Amino acid sequence: MKSNLPSALGRKMTLEEAQALARRDKRRLLLMGGAVIVLAAFYIFAHRNEEAQGLGEPQDLPGGQELQVPDKPSIETIPFDQEDVLAKIEDGTPEQRLSVSDEALTALLYYTKLLTWQHYMALGIVDLDESLCAAISDDPDSARVAPLRARGQVQTFSSRQREGVKFKEFYGTLALDGGGHAHFAFTTPPDGAPEVGKYLMLEGVLVQMLRAETPDGFVDAPLIASRTVTHSTPPTALLDAQALRVALFEGVKDDEIENVSGLPREPLDQLLLYARERGATEDWEGASELNNQTLNGILQGGEAFRGIPFRIPVSGNLGAWTQRADENGLRLDTMTHGWIGNFGWTGATGVIQWIAPFDRPELDQRYGGARLVTAKGYFFKNVYYLKQDQSPHRAPLFVMSEVTPFIPLHDPTPSYILFGVLGMTLLIIALVFFLLRRDKLAAEQLRLDFVRRRRARTERKQAGAERT
Repeated sequence: MKSNLPSALGRKMTLEEAQALARRDKRRLLLMGGAVIVLAAFYIFAHRNEEAQGLGEPQDLPGGQELQVPDKPSIETIPFDQEDVLAKIEDGTPEQRLSVSDEALTALLYYTKLLTWQHYMALGIVDLDESLCAAISDDPDSARVAPLRARGQVQTFSSRQREGVKFKEFYGTLALDGGGHAHFAFTTPPDGAPEVGKYLMLEGVLVQMLRAETPDGFVDAPLIASRTVTHSTPPTALLDAQALRVALFEGVKDDEIENVSGLPREPLDQLLLYARERGATEDWEGASELNNQTLNGILQGGEAFRGIPFRIPVSGNLGAWTQRADENGLRLDTMTHGWIGNFGWTGATGVIQWIAPFDRPELDQRYGGARLVTAKGYFFKNVYYLKQDQSPHRAPLFVMSEVTPFIPLHDPTPSYILFGVLGMTLLIIALVFFLLRRDKLAAEQLRLDFVRRRRARTERKQAGAERT
């Protein structure tokens, strides 16, 4: 005879069904406990990860750590190994400096054909100025084949083809930016022949001291051998805000689909210099924030906004990188370029392009850079670029005075809510466990009572049968 238990459905529940129900409840309880443990572990991991990233307070880099930018690949320098040729150079006296050692010049011109700007950087190239010219003049032997960079205005320029030499040679003299002069020789002409009065930049090595004639008379100056020269610009002069606006209005035009004019060098340098030198004193609180309406107005006609300061709100860092700068009037070797996007910019474009006269490796996402930034800068012009599908698109280009990583403050409210839910869940599990345990003990007691009663009935029946 099976023992029956009262059921909430109005029927009798067998003991076996009650035990099966208790086992199912136990399995559910175990699953709930496991889920809570997984939830707690995930929260602890997320919380520790937030602490490791330093989200509790705003700062430039997560966790206050230094950005681990990989070291640049080392450049193997190429030594000049013809010491016997250098030993034949005689330039210790003014008379000796009137002639050039053709053998040494030819050897060094061949040598410079092997060198790139990375080689010069690895060799420790320095800018040639008046004081360095004087030091070389005092002891040219100690500076032989020294890597030198010279910038200045062309005073003389000529060329020649020597017998037995495979390449044509170009010669000239520069009046250096920092005072003094430099004579030069190179073999690969740039696009557009150098002109007297224009500016050039060259990177090369010292051959000797040379005394040569210029429009100002004979000049003693270092002779530099180089592979080629680069057209340059005069040093950029800092303009006030009004003069800068006039220069930008006259010298800059927005790109059109039928006329992509590129970036005019002189106006760009003027704005870069202004952003670097005047950015700290600019009234940024009074500057407009770049919102959707303003951005659409800039795209429709940039003339009215050229050179105007803007504050860029918290936006996405779509990429930033530092690269070698084109020859410029600020004499910067590198500049930083990047893109910024914002979901609030829902008009013709949702991105802006920017360039800045500084290096900010903490913005480079390839090395764990910031995902969000704020910025302060000046509108320059609208430019066309190619999207990933190679379709042309237009976006504003800004010259930035400041681009700052944005780290949001940590809000503890979700943590409190999660802790509350976790605590209530644990309390409910403990209560369910207690109730199931109590029901299990009651069911076991009931089972024992049924067994005892069954035995009692069996014994009574056996006693009655014996009496009959």
